[in-house]
Amino acid sequence: MAPTQPQNLEQPELHTKAPHRAALLTYPGNFREALRQAAEDPKKTLFGVVQGIPSVFVTKVLASTKPDIIWIDVEHGVFDRSTLYDYFTPSSAIHAAQHHSEGKSLVVVRVPKHDEVSLTTALDAGAAGIIVPHTESAEEVKNFIKDIYYPPIGQRSFSPWTSTPGISDASLYPNDPFNVATSNRHICVIPQIESVKGVENVEEIAAVEGVSALMLGPGDFMLDARLPPKFTGPPHPTLAAAIAKLIATGKKYKRPLFGAAQDPELIPVMVSQGYAAICVAFDMWGLANTVHKGLERGRELVARQTGPGKAKMQANGDVNGANEV
Repeated sequence: MAPTQPQNLEQPELHTKAPHRAALLTYPGNFREALRQAAEDPKKTLFGVVQGIPSVFVTKVLASTKPDIIWIDVEHGVFDRSTLYDYFTPSSAIHAAQHHSEGKSLVVVRVPKHDEVSLTTALDAGAAGIIVPHTESAEEVKNFIKDIYYPPIGQRSFSPWTSTPGISDASLYPNDPFNVATSNRHICVIPQIESVKGVENVEEIAAVEGVSALMLGPGDFMLDARLPPKFTGPPHPTLAAAIAKLIATGKKYKRPLFGAAQDPELIPVMVSQGYAAICVAFDMWGLANTVHKGLERGRELVARQTGPGKAKMQANGDVNGANEV
């Protein structure tokens, strides 16, 4: 028997189209360009999923669907350093997201505000975007920018362990050893406004050079404004005013908005408001809703079967084979 001819790796139909990937999938994809295109053309709006379950296996499942964005929440998800980034084992959530999506998914990480280790880990692993939670002033954003970008923009520390010189340091750009230029050109900084003070200062925050997008944190804002947390139905007038100010500021300073839509019907409105990146699924909530609906549907069917005028199900199982596995 003749040997099987291997598939030609140059056949584009065998691979996922990933126009914003870096040369190596251990480096950040070009989130900045993806946001720019999405802001100019609504047809290129970026859609993503939020990961709060600290499991690389979950990351692989999410990445297999090829979302534009995987937002990994390190602020509230229990991601340790090895889960977030371990270069020498298959346990890195960021690497798993990039490799299992073939570079299609841009990884955005929300880090705890005062956790330098999580920030450094996310950047070294190849995160394409950093969400800065609880942002309340322009000065805070400027300090984060110093830590996120290499010189001459910032003062990010250089890691010698992100690639092997001369072996695994390919870049999209000329004269770019260790992909320093890749990082500075691709990574986005997204301040998240989550307080009354943050909303008051949102214009000065948006005006900072280096801010790529703006984001609202409605849950913490409602708590800070002494409003009862509520995520369904019309927003409280105070929250509605904060949303309106964020939208107006984004348009004034040409900063696209980053956010999430629990109801897909909200997406057209959000796009018209300036949202260029919208997360439309949440791993934990999606799993819970799927299980909940399955349980409710099962109970409904049994109630219908055993209701008035219906024959009782046999004690040892349905004769039509419901017990077969």
